[in-house]
Amino acid sequence: MNLPKLKGIIREKNKNYVQCANAIGKSVASFNSKMNGRVSFGIDELEDLGNFLEMTDEEKTEIFLR
Repeated sequence: MNLPKLKGIIREKNKNYVQCANAIGKSVASFNSKMNGRVSFGIDELEDLGNFLEMTDEEKTEIFLR
């Protein structure tokens, strides 16, 4: 998981952690823990987040699978 790149995509898309947390059905505290690498994202959460951020399949692969 390339968290720095994911953080960059979130900024690039002008989104914030509150919006992202809502998109995956988690609290902001839970989302923050995931973004800081303390807790792993579930596959469904990654899919929802990728769709919310309008990421391409290439971006999803580069960020989520490396």
